[in-house]
Amino acid sequence: MRRQTSIRVEDRFYKESEKVFDALGLSFGDAVNLFLAKVALEKKIPFEVGIPSDKLIERIHNIENNEDVEIYNTAEELFKELGI
Repeated sequence: MRRQTSIRVEDRFYKESEKVFDALGLSFGDAVNLFLAKVALEKKIPFEVGIPSDKLIERIHNIENNEDVEIYNTAEELFKELGI
């Protein structure tokens, strides 16, 4: 048996995710059913859900406002800076 539902989603998320679903050959409904099947199987949300740390919020702010941001041309430059 199938159940008809109605949900409201953010338009930008819908449009971006629809591109991914199309590439995978899935409809929006297929993707929602996959999500629900995974929840039912694992008895949990199938990804980590949490509150971002203050440090992460600060980093996001810096990136969005181009403040205190380092740009590296290669991964090697970044690794050298990190001492890796």
